Amino acid sequence: MVGLRTQENIKFMRFWEMIQNKASEMNCTFFLDCGEGNDYSDDTIECENLTGWLIPNEKRDEFEAVFLSNDSIDDKWAEFLSLVKWEHNNNSIRILFT
Repeated sequence: MVGLRTQENIKFMRFWEMIQNKASEMNCTFFLDCGEGNDYSDDTIECENLTGWLIPNEKRDEFEAVFLSNDSIDDKWAEFLSLVKWEHNNNSIRILFT
């Protein structure tokens, strides 16, 4: 799956799909660095605030090559650092990029 370095469980992948759908609305792709707490889990989904890079799709291939190489991500990409927060409202999950 694009934007991940590790294999994740099905419940997290449901959340991940929501994140990538929201990023796609902004013509971007989100690449995960790490979790930031605010954990939630039920029978169908696992959510957590996340940090990573919200990369415009025209730069996606260039960034993905660096991201997957396991080299450190240099300062060239710092402007794309982003925090993903989630909210649970009226039985739905809302994704926010900050």
